[in-house]
Amino acid sequence: DRVIVMMGSGAEAVGDTAAYLNARGEKVGVVKVHLFRPFSVEHFIQALPPTVKAVAVLDRCKEPGSAGEPLYQDIATAISEARFGALQGRVAGIRALVGGRYGLSSKEFTPAMIKAVFDELKKDTPKNHFTVGINDDVTFTSLAFDPAFDIEPAETVRAMFWGLGADGTVGANKNSIKIIGEETDNFAQGYFVYDSKKSGARTVSHLRFGPKPIRAPYLIAKANFIGVHQFGFFERYNVLETAAQGAVVLVNSP
Repeated sequence: DRVIVMMGSGAEAVGDTAAYLNARGEKVGVVKVHLFRPFSVEHFIQALPPTVKAVAVLDRCKEPGSAGEPLYQDIATAISEARFGALQGRVAGIRALVGGRYGLSSKEFTPAMIKAVFDELKKDTPKNHFTVGINDDVTFTSLAFDPAFDIEPAETVRAMFWGLGADGTVGANKNSIKIIGEETDNFAQGYFVYDSKKSGARTVSHLRFGPKPIRAPYLIAKANFIGVHQFGFFERYNVLETAAQGAVVLVNSP
């Protein structure tokens, strides 16, 4: 009865979050748009379940001065046209259509934020033109979310490695991902966060691997393994901020 419509890699996270919530009694879903223009109204309406009551369209852009972002405008037009055509029966139950923005300024788009959008759609009058991921303290469009909300399965190993550019940390982790992905039955993923200076700057490697496909296009929030390759980081950074309960910490000490 609640659907998010969006494009891009964030739709993978929405799909996983929807499956997690549906297993716990919710009735939510996602429509992934693979071809934006030319836009097919008929194919989109057919993809919407006839039981849907509220729709949120997410764009990863902000167009100041427009009535709404590009995908939102096309979806609004498609639903409006369907109400007066042969497909009106499939959209008759829609009571709310809202647009939102995510990933602005390269901010994360996590299951916690996705759940906040689904929760917003439960309301009689959900907020339109909202933002998730950034704290909008100017126009106050942000949706509040619980950062502790986590859907990653326990069997997925989540490891973070802190190092300095050119110390070998990123290269070693890329090799680990290749070995795990090619030589074992596990699925593997790696994200690497480093400064534009690269050599001598801080690097943080985010590695996931486990027996099931990994659809998590966001950084690790709860790590069960943390490697700190530079002892001085303990004085400068909160390297254990993302440590899960019972995490293993490997310290390269002098």
